Amino acid sequence: MENFIIEHLSCTKQIAELPQKELHQAQLKEAAIAISINGISQAVMMASPEHLKDFALGFSLSEGLIHSVNEVLDIIVHSHVSGWQVDILVLARVQHRLKQRRRTMAGPSGCGLCGLDSIEAAMSLHQPHQKEVKSFQLPSDKIIIQARDALPSILKKSGSVRGNHCAAFFDLSAKMIAFREDVGRHSALDKLLGCLSHKKLLTYDGFALITSRCSHDLIAKAARLSLTTLVTLAQPTDLAVNSARKSQIALFCFQHGQLKRYA
Repeated sequence: MENFIIEHLSCTKQIAELPQKELHQAQLKEAAIAISINGISQAVMMASPEHLKDFALGFSLSEGLIHSVNEVLDIIVHSHVSGWQVDILVLARVQHRLKQRRRTMAGPSGCGLCGLDSIEAAMSLHQPHQKEVKSFQLPSDKIIIQARDALPSILKKSGSVRGNHCAAFFDLSAKMIAFREDVGRHSALDKLLGCLSHKKLLTYDGFALITSRCSHDLIAKAARLSLTTLVTLAQPTDLAVNSARKSQIALFCFQHGQLKRYA
């Protein structure tokens, strides 16, 4: 035992004497974001701590917690030592509706289905009513590729950090209307949806482009905000394709650099 202690102390001393390499500072930001509606906690998510009003609004809309930006009275952001608190003030009728569907979520970055208490809830999709279905024009392959190719310069001008996911909305001439980024792909989409909703921009006059693969939960979020066309930079899951077809969302994805339409 004594020999072991002596050897251990000797090794520790040798390690301490090794030249110390410079430690690098992480560039990607991530923090705990708590979202409450009228003082009632709804979710705690990990996300990049920028554009938190857009994030909270987009998240609440895309998760069906609120139905319209017109139900929101105010959004207040508070900083804490351990994260951020975003309080959404809504109309009384919304609070009553939420009491019928209480849910608490704790999700890591990139998780879009945490906390759902049933398979049925996880698989639910917004089905557009006939009066909601508007005629819209699909972007051409040329326009989609043009939008994808414009992303690097757009991100560079905005000071984007390499490694974040980006969600951008383009019109049918490939002009960028809005974009948001986040360490998580779901949070990036929520921020974009919140931005579009806050500015009351029409979502059927263009397409959203996300720098990630496409999964069912992205389709579910897009459907609730009536996006007509979604483009991702990686291939979709089979469930995402089925969900896009059910939701009447045009789905384009790049696979091995080639643009393909799946729904």
